[in-house]
Amino acid sequence: MMHSDNPRSVLRRKHARLALMAGAFAAAAASLPTGAEAADGDEWTFNGGPYVWGAGIRGHVGHRSTGTQFIKSDFSDIARTVDMSVMLMGEARRGPYSVLADLMYIDTDTRNRLPGGLSESKLEVESKTASGFLGGGYTVWGDENRRLDVAGGVRVWYSSTAISLHGGPVGGLSGSDKATWADAMTGLRGYYAVNDRFWLSSWGMVGAGQSREDWDLAALAGWEFLPGFSAVAGYRAMGVNYRHDGFVYDIVQKGPLLGISGRF
Repeated sequence: MMHSDNPRSVLRRKHARLALMAGAFAAAAASLPTGAEAADGDEWTFNGGPYVWGAGIRGHVGHRSTGTQFIKSDFSDIARTVDMSVMLMGEARRGPYSVLADLMYIDTDTRNRLPGGLSESKLEVESKTASGFLGGGYTVWGDENRRLDVAGGVRVWYSSTAISLHGGPVGGLSGSDKATWADAMTGLRGYYAVNDRFWLSSWGMVGAGQSREDWDLAALAGWEFLPGFSAVAGYRAMGVNYRHDGFVYDIVQKGPLLGISGRF
């Protein structure tokens, strides 16, 4: 069964994402002093660590054998559907220059009823997705306590999905497929040290390549509970729209995250 997006709805979603990103950029820029210059350091410093992301999922997945289907799983469904992502993020910095890495693995089992009056029909989607970002940044405004960086790089995706339809006239229909693709990404990253122990961080990235669109927004807060180690909490939203030869992975994921960050 095929379901197509309403063009106006798609346009509204894109405008909303652009507005959110513009707001994040403006907030990051507003927290930085005009005319300040990035501090130059002679040594590389490293920070980063593991995070757990409780992400709700909404969007479309599809194969040639099953058509394109709409799925959703809210944050309240995580305990039932095991929608959880594990991430590892890191940054190496020397003066205004930085090297950025972000690895993520997502394993979900989502179950929904099919629309269109087929109340007895159910859709099950098992998905395993991995992505990795590697790039760099440069401080264009700020100092060691507050800064705004421009950033860019490449994000590589791998997704394997299995779609099964149960019950009703479409019961027994199933299919599985996998795909790998890469997108160029660019955006801004902001950092603000509230005091010696508390800090705020945010970023907004957008791009495309083999996918039609690829975007990433996040806002984090950290508390340094031990010298060099911070507890981190925040919120992250990501979206990617990849379609090729019947394979569809058009998904938005968003939710809170918790982690530990170390500085060396």
